[in-house]
Amino acid sequence: MAGRGWSLLKRAVREPLLQFLAAGIVLFSANSLIHGSDPRPAGAEVVVQEGRIKQIVESYLLLAGHLPSKVELQSLVDDYITEEIAYREAIAMGLDADDTIVRRRMRQKLEFLVEDASASAEPAEADLQALLNSHADTYRLPERRAIRQALASADKRGEAAGADARGFLLKLKSGADPAKVGDGSMLPAAMPLTTEEGVSTLFGDAFANEVFAHKGEGWFGPVASPFGEHVVLIMETEPGRPAALADVHDRLRSDWIESRRDKARDDFQARMRKRYNIRIEWPEAYKGLPTAPDPHPTTKRLTQEPTGGE
Repeated sequence: MAGRGWSLLKRAVREPLLQFLAAGIVLFSANSLIHGSDPRPAGAEVVVQEGRIKQIVESYLLLAGHLPSKVELQSLVDDYITEEIAYREAIAMGLDADDTIVRRRMRQKLEFLVEDASASAEPAEADLQALLNSHADTYRLPERRAIRQALASADKRGEAAGADARGFLLKLKSGADPAKVGDGSMLPAAMPLTTEEGVSTLFGDAFANEVFAHKGEGWFGPVASPFGEHVVLIMETEPGRPAALADVHDRLRSDWIESRRDKARDDFQARMRKRYNIRIEWPEAYKGLPTAPDPHPTTKRLTQEPTGGE
């Protein structure tokens, strides 16, 4: 009998639910030792104010497409109360301490508040023109080309695709109808005026580079792509040029607002750093690095290539 009891005990210890309860008891006991008895009176208030209920209703409307019924709203408010109590208890137990996800979320919420206050203003046309003038190269409109192509498919022709494409070239130079030359595919036979980036999206970088580097007239090739070998005709070229305000108005507006958000965030961080005495204690391998951070942090953005006009 004793052996059976011991066996049941060992099985119970391996049960996940029992392990979870045991962990909870240990955590609760540790919290009591660290923080002492619960300082909150039994009658601590949780007040669900009218404004909060309106937010719950609006959130439900956005998700469900209709207002909640009274029964549904009672259930939503009850769930909010459960969440609020759980949140308060978790904070009281220190579960937010050293939690990377919580720390990042709090930082995001704080920065959103700072940024939103700065992003509410709309730029004047003069502001956008000044931004364009000071960053003319960034907003310059790239060259665009309109092309037609005939494909010798690598899937259909294998190693013969290159030789077959040269045969297509001879036919086209002799006046053959382009619609009757080449293999059918999902690729467009012709493209209107398009940037090199746009051509690259469909045909690959190597194809686009060669097409935009070509200086001659008439059909040329073969030009390789992941799909095979192409014979290409450049039908029209529009040189790159400085952008006018109307060309990039929406992009300028977006960049202007984003730059204000960046500045507001950076100014806020600089003010906050002045409130603290900050010291960095580097490990031995990194001795010699600055022991204090930059007092004026700046938003670091990846350099982006211009995307052209709208």
